[in-house]
Amino acid sequence: MKKLLLLFSALTLLLISCSSDEKSSSEDKSILPGTISYTYPSVYLGTNSKSTLSYDGNKLLTSIDESSKTVFTYTGKVITKQEKFAVDSKGLETKNIEVNYTYENGKLKTRVTRRSFTVKYPEGEYIGKTVYTHTSDNLISYVEYSVNPDTKMETKVSEGSLTYKNGNLVQFKSIRGSSVSTIVQEYDTKNNPLKNILGFDLLLTEVEFSANNILKINRTDSEFPNPAVYLVNYIYNDKDYPTKRTSFTSDGKSIEYEIGYTY
Repeated sequence: MKKLLLLFSALTLLLISCSSDEKSSSEDKSILPGTISYTYPSVYLGTNSKSTLSYDGNKLLTSIDESSKTVFTYTGKVITKQEKFAVDSKGLETKNIEVNYTYENGKLKTRVTRRSFTVKYPEGEYIGKTVYTHTSDNLISYVEYSVNPDTKMETKVSEGSLTYKNGNLVQFKSIRGSSVSTIVQEYDTKNNPLKNILGFDLLLTEVEFSANNILKINRTDSEFPNPAVYLVNYIYNDKDYPTKRTSFTSDGKSIEYEIGYTY
């Protein structure tokens, strides 16, 4: 949950009534985050960073921080590839992650993630594949596989489901072997800072996207008796978009990290 990219909480933006359709059409779609900064109170929790985002209209082209660069490729109005590069002190870029997406009937069907590119494994030594089944507008099931880079054989790793309400991911269930993890999330009624980026509404848990902003996260795990609860606070601008997000540790006593947004 601490990074813009390759983390959970990407969401399908669903409008459930004519009145909400009218409201959406009247919203200012030009409001886009120009920078996103992460601040951690301790080096043990994370590394401070500031990303600058560039666009072509509402298409996100790049996200660049001090040590990495992420490039997005669109086919029409959907994102079909995401590439992340490590950038050294001399500006040399080395690709370390590539994600490819396919769609069916306008919805995400597969996500293939490749890592560790070498001469021996030019297509990536570590490959993961996720296949999504859209049971209904509000319920999506998925299966994750590990792909052998030599034989291309797929081995099931986990499965789960995503439940949505009003464009927000309200429950995320993951089953890995005998371990079952369930995340339940509550939201405000304000604008998510990423809501106007074209194609983000289709990427599901690939990016932290939703119609609104997470206020509370309740995580339960079959291997641990006590649930973990995380609370989030926001400061909003006059357009009801967050300018600052503060996330607290599960004990609620200290800050885990802060995110700042400029538009």
